[in-house]
Parts: sequence; structure tokens; C-alpha cells
Amino acid sequence: MKLTLKRTALVIAGTALLNLYGCGGGSSDSATVPSTPAPLTTLSGTAAVGAPISGSVFAIDVNGKVSPAATTSAGGGFIVNVAGMTAPFILSITGTAGGRLVTLNSIATAAGQTVNITPLTDLIVSTALGRPGGSALTSLCAPVNQVVPANCVSSLAALATTPARLTSATDAVVAIIAPLNPTGINPLTGALVANGTGMDKILDQILMTPADAQGAMATITLIATNKSLGTVTLPQNAGAGATSVPTSLTTPELTKATAAAAVLPEIRACLASLSALYPKTGFQAPSSQAVSAFIDDTFLLGKGEDKAATVAALTNTADFAFPGLTFEATGLSRYDMSPLTPQEISTLTDANSTSTTRVADFIGARLAAGKTAIAFDANGVPSSAWVQLRIAGADTGEDWKMVKSAGTHCVGGWKAAGSGKFDMHMDARINRSIDTAGVASFTRQWAFHINKETLDNQQLGGTTFSVDVRGPGLTDFGDYSADITTGRKLQLVMPRPGNTAMRVADSDGTDSAFYGNAEALQSCQDLAGIASQPGPRTPCIDERKVAPGHVYVWAVKAAGQPLSVAFPFQISAVPLSKAFAHANQASLFATLTSVTPSTFSALTALANTLLDGRVTFNYTQSATYGSKIGACALYLRNGLTQILSAEQNVGGSDETSCTFTTSGLNSLASESSLFKFATATSGTIQVTTRVLGIQASSSQPYPN
Repeated sequence: MKLTLKRTALVIAGTALLNLYGCGGGSSDSATVPSTPAPLTTLSGTAAVGAPISGSVFAIDVNGKVSPAATTSAGGGFIVNVAGMTAPFILSITGTAGGRLVTLNSIATAAGQTVNITPLTDLIVSTALGRPGGSALTSLCAPVNQVVPANCVSSLAALATTPARLTSATDAVVAIIAPLNPTGINPLTGALVANGTGMDKILDQILMTPADAQGAMATITLIATNKSLGTVTLPQNAGAGATSVPTSLTTPELTKATAAAAVLPEIRACLASLSALYPKTGFQAPSSQAVSAFIDDTFLLGKGEDKAATVAALTNTADFAFPGLTFEATGLSRYDMSPLTPQEISTLTDANSTSTTRVADFIGARLAAGKTAIAFDANGVPSSAWVQLRIAGADTGEDWKMVKSAGTHCVGGWKAAGSGKFDMHMDARINRSIDTAGVASFTRQWAFHINKETLDNQQLGGTTFSVDVRGPGLTDFGDYSADITTGRKLQLVMPRPGNTAMRVADSDGTDSAFYGNAEALQSCQDLAGIASQPGPRTPCIDERKVAPGHVYVWAVKAAGQPLSVAFPFQISAVPLSKAFAHANQASLFATLTSVTPSTFSALTALANTLLDGRVTFNYTQSATYGSKIGACALYLRNGLTQILSAEQNVGGSDETSCTFTTSGLNSLASESSLFKFATATSGTIQVTTRVLGIQASSSQPYPN
């Protein structure tokens, strides 16, 4: 993200214009923990990953009955109505926390219980059921038309007949986190307030990596030191019983963990002081001296985005200085996210390492060398930390480095040092297409974007670039169903003559016959279900191997030059499952309420007429997941030939309607600024929202 973005872009905070991508951690928000037992017709608790989760919670009972969905409070609190339902219950939440998509589960054995939903409760449920947790369990149990899949119901019924499995799973997780939990708080039912204390403090310090398949291992790791607190191995068959192995911290490790626990609260306080320079009322642009106290001399976002440029942007009301600007550390990053060194870059071209292991190898080498999210000096005192930063309340965040430096106003001496990387992102999308009969179908994509202006300014020795992206699940259609050993890679080439956007090439670098000029990949699993199968070297995403928080490496190379620039990038969201999208359409997609002109025949009467201000879409959005409008689009065709492609960003107060104007269009494939069309035989309306950290687009025919 460039801090030289103009202020007008900030009204669309959370859209792709800000390109703020990262994941969640802690927060100062709080939730009220019930002081008296909940009524016997409800389940209540707090959903958090450190940061409170903003989203929707529902329960499924042992008979497959589904409760009404409940939206969480600002502090992650929820109350689910389970009247008329039979225990035990699986609770599931899908939402966002600190700019990261979160899908977690929990379990209650009786109505009236207070039960938390956290990464630890998700591990407990996964361990007790013997099934992969997180999004895998949520997809398994996603009700479609209020019908819960049989495998989900049978798993819960089996657990009901063997309650000792839940007790054993809870005890195992409590044993794993024991070094951080001296009072033995029960993760399922213990008090949880998302304010950085108690169980919430534990959640801020750990990384939970779930098992993604039967027979796979889940791990709980201390972020600050990369010390494993314990593992849980799922059985090969669901319900057979998982195996857990806790480890223990040595005294020096525990000392480091204690010191690291103070880092996040100090940095949050520091960024709160920076945010205080931008009050919503009585705002005046802060002085350069005031802002400089929070920015380290080593600050860098990308070439040219140094301390001087950043201070200038943060003190200019025409740029990034505006009332209510906020900087929030939502959690610790998972790893040291510094740009790759020349030595690390050399591993990307190592012929002895396959493309599927190179990112893991690079991260593993950093961790083995002690390069974790928090760096310590010779006395064991934290000297720098990578945090997940969210700016201006965006629905996604990115990784920034904070360092201890002289001349700051902050407790602990913290200053911001930036990310050091280019302006880029991997954007998750889900698209709904409604046909003339009202039947909806869904497709999912990952978009890969890098700022062209940024690349042009890098002085890499050329004007044509290739961007090689590697990481979990990036494969091609010929290999996704098996382990890959051939070293294939995803390659994005930019620009193609006549195009300014990135485009997808096949895994050997040639033009993709399947994608054409597209800049977004599709799911391998989705491609397997289409009638016309793509070629074996067609890139795709194996979604079994991706999850929010996974790290990818972007390597940027100028044509004819050696590879010299590469960055790690942590994803914040993945495309939602089709089952979840189908079951939650009204909460994810905008609902079109009216169109002007009201019919396609009335629209075609405007042929060869300037359409500026004549076409309006009206729509509604659900508050369940806090969706915000992103863009609207009008596509017209004459037979199979597209004759008009008009897209317009929407933001700020325009949450219920979109009127196309020539000044607001961001793309137009016909007659440029005239916004006219000739004969049209069909048309499509599209409205895109920003929800759960992804783009959700809904398209349908223009009404007849």
C-alpha cells in the first residue's frame, strides 16, 4: 500500500484500491462475559482470535437442526437461540478479525452453556471428532436450504455417544498451552474478554496451524520464538481418536515469551498515540515534527516510499492526512516478513528444490536462524517486531515492521519501519451468476495484482517484467490431484502489448489458452467439474492447501535481467466454499431492487445516446458480515460480441445505489469517454461488494 494514495481513495477503505492485506491478532475491544448462567434456550460466549471476530454464529444440533444465525457484538460476544434443539451442538462462525477471514468452530454439550469460539476450541472440536477443523469442518457442516450434510450429523451423533472423547480433547489442548496458562483456564468455557488479558493474551501469543487432512498434524506454536507448544495428530479415519503431544518451555524460552508478551500492548499504545494526531473533530493536519517521532529513519514501503515521502503524505490533507485516520496493530505477524536477501533469492532458482517446497524452505530457514516475528537483543529484550497493521479501518491489513529507536513518544521506544515491499495483493473473489430462470451458480477466483507504476519506478533494468508467485496450493491442473515433484510454477507476466494488467501464463511461461488475458486463477476443484477440461499445464489453486495466513513469495524480474527482488506476502482471505456461498447468499451479495431504465427495451432506446447519469442500479446489503459496496458494472452485447463494458467504483455514502457517470468510470471498452453504444441484443448487470475480506460479485440479465 502506498501512502501517496489520494484521500478520495480512502472513502473506499476495504476495497482493492487500498490493497491492505494481512491477518488478525488482538484488540482493545471488549465483550461482556455473562455473570449469570445463560437461559436454557440459548448458548452464549465470545468469538476471538485475540482480536474479536466480527461475523455470524449458528449452531447445529445432534439431529441436524440449524439455529437462527446470530451476529457478534463489537467485542465478539454472541447469543444463539437453540430453543427446541437437542444437545450436543456444533457452533460455527465465519467472519473477520483484524483484517483476516476467520472460520472457526466450537462445541457445547448442553443448552444454557457459555462457550467460546477460538482457534483453541476449533482444535478441541477437530480432535474430538477426528476431522480437520476450520474451514474444512465448516464446509462439511454448511447447511444448504437448512439441510445439514449427513457426514456432519453422523460425526456429532458419534461424539454424543462417546462424551469422553470431548473431555480427552479438552484436556489435551489445556496441557499443550500449560506454559502460558498457569491457572488452567478451560479454552471452551473459561472467561474470555477480547482485551489482551487472560485467555485473550494467550491467543495473541500463539499460532495454531490446523490439520488439513486425516492423518495430518495440527500444531500450536509460540509466535515470538517459533517454539512448538505441542501437536495433535488426527487419525486416518474420523472418530478413531487423535494423538496429542505437549512440549514444555525451558526457562530461557519462558523468559523470552514473557518479554514478548509486552510487545503487542506497547505497540498498540504507540499506534494509538499516532492515531490521536488525527481526531475526528477539531482536526488540523499534524506537523512534520509530530509525525516524524513515530516513523523510523529506516522506514520503507517500496522504492521512493521512504520516511520523507511518508511523513509528507501523513501531514498533507490532500493526501493521507484526514480526520479519523487510524493505525491499529491487530496482532503479531506469523514470521519475519522482510524482503528476501540475495542469499534467500538464490534458493528460488535452486534446481534441487521444487517449486512446492521453496517457500516453506525459505521460511523454515529463517525460523531456524532465529528470525522470528520478534527479534531480541543480546540481553533477551525485544528490539523489533513484525505486526499486522490495519489502516483507516480497512477490512484487510498488511505486515509492517516496528523497531525500537530513539526520539519517539512511545512506551518501549517503538517506531514504524514499514513493510519494505511493493504495492501488491492476492485478492480472493466469489462470483454469483443468476440466469433468466433465477437459478444461481458460483465461481471462485484469486486475483494477482501489483502496482504497475511501482514497478516502473524500481530501476530494475527494463520495462517488461515477469512476476513469479510461489506458495501453498499454487499448481497446475495436471498435478493438483497428486503430490508435485516436477518443480512447476505459477508465472504472471506484465504487461502484454495492449494490456496494462497482469495476465496468467501457463506453468511453462507460455500464453495460457484457457485464461487468455485473465489476471485471476480459478480453483482446481472447480475446474475438475466443468465439461471442457483445461490443459494439464493450466495454473489453478488447490484449495485444500491454502488458508488465511499462509505465506507466498513474489519474485519480480525485469526481462533480460537476473532475479534481484522478492517479497514474502501473507494472504488474509481465500474464496469461500460454494456450499457456504449458496447457503448464505442474502448475507454475502447485494440484492438488486430496481433499475433505471427499468427494462432492457427502454435501455436500448438510448442507443447512440450519451448514457452519462441515465443508468442507475438500486440495491440492498445485509449487515450480517458488514458488507460494503465496491463497484457496479454494465455489460452489453450484440450477439456474442461485447460492445460495452462499463465499470464504476462506488464508496462512501453510496451504499444503496450506483449511477454511472463518465467521470466515475474506471473502465470502458466502447467509445471511451462518450459512454455510448450501438445495437445491443442482451445486457448484464453486476454489483460487487466487499465482504469477509473478499470481493463478492453478483450478476444477472438486464430485466426484460
